[in-house]
Amino acid sequence: VRVVDHTEIFAGQGSLPTYNSHAIESRLHHIEGLSEHFLYFNDDVFAARPIQPSLFFLGNGAAKHFMSSNAIPMGPALEGDEFSRIAAKNNRDLIAGMFGQTLVNSFIHAPHPLRRSVMADLETHFPEALARTAHNQLRSPTDVSVASSLHHYFGYHTGRSVPGRISSGFVNVGLSEQVKKLNGLLASRPNDVFCLNDFHDGDVSEDEQDATLAAFLPSYFPIASQFEAGSPRNNRFHAGQLPAWPL
Repeated sequence: VRVVDHTEIFAGQGSLPTYNSHAIESRLHHIEGLSEHFLYFNDDVFAARPIQPSLFFLGNGAAKHFMSSNAIPMGPALEGDEFSRIAAKNNRDLIAGMFGQTLVNSFIHAPHPLRRSVMADLETHFPEALARTAHNQLRSPTDVSVASSLHHYFGYHTGRSVPGRISSGFVNVGLSEQVKKLNGLLASRPNDVFCLNDFHDGDVSEDEQDATLAAFLPSYFPIASQFEAGSPRNNRFHAGQLPAWPL
């Protein structure tokens, strides 16, 4: 595990500090040593069971994308639209201008299989859109969403990304009617991946959400990774109570 500082991937091309996930996502391909094929997880997405590379990539190298049934509303971006929706509409304008096709659907909130070369080509073909996004320190009406959408549509139209299928669960822990779904996830583990979204305008307080996740996550993931600093397992290792693990 290597922590990548924003200064490394922006290299003077954006405006730091940034609090705009669209800006950060537009620069992922500038991580030194990054593989051609890689996965991008948002911070609320989890691998739910052992999964294979074939879930995300074909043998010929094509990435897969996981389309949602949710439609991007037609028409221009409107005042009051969510920034993620505005970015999707901006993506649609770019794809329509280059390929003459109109985007309709968004993508599910799951790991995004990405190709570094596709990201680099986006920067070549849409330099102004990506540069504007990188310079927006907060989400802006001029953003495009590169990693979660634009990559997939551009990759599809250039033969490097194809529709795929994945079993993905979703629980909004800010809504009491959804929290009970956690028991099903824990009992049957039916999904390849799941998202635990935190909706702060729901009927579950932030303290209750914290308590719920503090109980659920150690139950679902009882064995700490070797990379989890501060976990009981790794505290015992650093105290000399466990043998070293192979790297």
